[in-house]
Amino acid sequence: MTLNDNKGRILAIVLSAFVLITIGVVAFIHRHEKIQFKNISMIRQKQDNNGSNYIKCKLFSNLGTQNYLMLEMAIPYENKSQYEDLNGKIDRIKSDMVTNIDHREMNKWVKERDYVAIKGALLKVINKHSKTPIKHLYFDSFLYQ
Repeated sequence: MTLNDNKGRILAIVLSAFVLITIGVVAFIHRHEKIQFKNISMIRQKQDNNGSNYIKCKLFSNLGTQNYLMLEMAIPYENKSQYEDLNGKIDRIKSDMVTNIDHREMNKWVKERDYVAIKGALLKVINKHSKTPIKHLYFDSFLYQ
């Protein structure tokens, strides 16, 4: 290979990269109103497009002797009275979650990644304490070690 061949390859690579970046920038500018980064992010916003609000709840628990579970949840509320009801009872709800959910079942659900069962058990505890039922529950983070 000669020096001119290497310069030609480098020039082709640089031009190809420039063309790809230009196409990406043009596509982003053209469709920027349709791209919503908050929908891509794994962090839930305090308020979504429908105006729903959330109460944040962190739960730390040992599952067995060697396993540790840390959940960060967002509990949506519909109005101010439901917020006040949940916010006033959040400590009792967290305590009830730690003490009344069967740790063997929870350990099994976590190992099987059965998030529907986990959410169902947590919703049952929340709705036991709240005046108006909560229909959904969102995980902001889920750490199992």
